[in-house]
Amino acid sequence: MPLSNACISITGNAVRLSEDLARRFLVVDLDAKCENPEQRSFDQDFAEVISARRSELLGALLTIWRWGRQNRLARGMPMGSFEVWAAWCRDPLLALGCLDPARRIEDLKVQDPLRQRVFELFETWHAAHGSMPVKFCDLNSNVRQLVQGNNAQSQVAQLRALENTCAAGVILESIKPQGRWGKKKYVLRQHGDDGAIAFAKSRNTGDHRGHRGRAYEVSEAIACVCSRTDDISFST
Repeated sequence: MPLSNACISITGNAVRLSEDLARRFLVVDLDAKCENPEQRSFDQDFAEVISARRSELLGALLTIWRWGRQNRLARGMPMGSFEVWAAWCRDPLLALGCLDPARRIEDLKVQDPLRQRVFELFETWHAAHGSMPVKFCDLNSNVRQLVQGNNAQSQVAQLRALENTCAAGVILESIKPQGRWGKKKYVLRQHGDDGAIAFAKSRNTGDHRGHRGRAYEVSEAIACVCSRTDDISFST
């Protein structure tokens, strides 16, 4: 499969990514630290500055990339489907002291409202039934309230859609009924080493240090390289 050189940028206010999209986007939060950021004025045009400094910035970026390709760098967190990008772009920046963007993906997953609903359902389920198999009709009322659907039929369909879903250290599995007229049972089983204690970790949205307030790390790294590329020329 040929490599893709497409870059898709999306802007918006309070944008939230959910499910599989959380690992396919890198989210950058811009905080102007003022009430009406659209009313700010600037001495220079951002796009014009980038265009005017294109050769300098491109030279710095290619220097970082070439340096990374010539040295064995410590790898960051694995990023499935994005191994080439991680090796060419992410790992050299990590070696220059920047943060691992894969950590940002962890934050997005924790903040995902759909995942949060699954965490809450599994946590309530585990508190009510533990690891005991249970039929839908025998589910605790608190658990039933967290299963999406307007009626029992739609709720059963929702549980069917959640089969084999892993979250917070547990997995929801189904047990086929015994006999023709039996009813399917569901059970939460431990998945991984943390088990049920992972609920508190998965629902903790208060510890996200290290992402906001560090927006200039990459530009600082590029600026550092820019000051050392006098003897290097690139075709632009």
